[in-house]
Amino acid sequence: MGTTFHGPSPWPHITRAIRTRGPRRAAIAHLGQDAPTLLPLRAGDVLIVNASRAAVRAHATSPIALAYYVDAGVRVLSSPNLHANVIATDRRAVIGSANASHSSTLADEAAVITDDPSVVAAVRRFIDGIEEITAVDQAFLDNATAQWQIGRAVPLPGVTSRGRADPGFLPATIPRMFLRHIVDYQPGPTEYHAWVTEARHRRGPAGPAAKYQLEWFRHDRSDSRLERGDVLIFVTADNEWIYPPAVVDSEAITILHAHGAIGHLLRSRADLSPIPVPDAEQILADLGHPNPRLRVDHRIASPSLRTALLQLWNL
Repeated sequence: MGTTFHGPSPWPHITRAIRTRGPRRAAIAHLGQDAPTLLPLRAGDVLIVNASRAAVRAHATSPIALAYYVDAGVRVLSSPNLHANVIATDRRAVIGSANASHSSTLADEAAVITDDPSVVAAVRRFIDGIEEITAVDQAFLDNATAQWQIGRAVPLPGVTSRGRADPGFLPATIPRMFLRHIVDYQPGPTEYHAWVTEARHRRGPAGPAAKYQLEWFRHDRSDSRLERGDVLIFVTADNEWIYPPAVVDSEAITILHAHGAIGHLLRSRADLSPIPVPDAEQILADLGHPNPRLRVDHRIASPSLRTALLQLWNL
C-alpha cells in the first residue's frame, strides 16, 4: 500500500483502511451521532475521545455514539485534552484532521494513510500514552446525556456544523421516495436512550418558524435498503393518517441484539401536521392521481406523484 494522501473527502478511504482483523486503537477528538458508520469499531478495540463536559455541551461529541461503542464492547475512554485524530491497526496508521461526524464528511478534510511500520508503531504509542483518561461507563453516559440536553450546538466547521451550505430540508434532487406504514415496536434501552437524546428541534434555512426534529426508524435488512437523502412518507397502520415527509439523515446503524434489524435517523419538520388519508386521496385525485396507493407500502417512482404528495404540505 505504501503511504497515500487523501483529501478533501478522506472518510471513505479511512473507513476502508481500518476494516481489518486484529485490535484497533483510535484517538478521535469528536464523534457525531452517526460516527459508527464512519468508524466501524468492534469488541476489543480501544477508542479515546474528547467527551468532556464542554465538548458534550457544545454538541461536539454525541452520547449516542458513545453508547453505541460501549454496547458493542469497545473500550471507550475520554480525555479532555484530546484534539488529534489518529487510528492504528495492526498494519496501518491513519493521521488526519477528520472527526468522526457527518459534518466532517462535508468539510474539507485531509488524511494520510500508511503501512510504514515505524509510523504505525509511533501512532500506537501516542494513543497508549494519552493521559488524563476516564472510562466511559453507564454513569458517564447518563451524565453526558444530561449535559447534552442542557447544552447547545456551537458552529464549529467539521465538528458540529456543516462545512458547506445546508441544502435545506428536502434534497435538491430526491434520489428515492417510499411510502411506509408505521409499525409499533418497543425500543430497546440503547434505542430509547438515543431517541430521547436526539429527538430535539433544529433551526433550518426555511426560517425561524421551520423547526426540525430527529427520530428513529427501525426496519429489517430484508426491506429496501435506505440511503441518506431518501424521503419517507408514513401512514398509520389503520390507514387513518398520512404524515409529512421525513428525510433519511444517517447511514444504516446496526441495532445491537436485534438480529437483522437496522435503524436510521430521520429528519422531519415539526411544524407540519398529518392529514387524514381520505382527504389526501381526494386532493391527489384532484391533482390527477386517482390511485395514489396510499394504503400499501411501495416505492413512489412517478415524479408527478412525488410532486403531488409534497404539495399536500406545500413543499
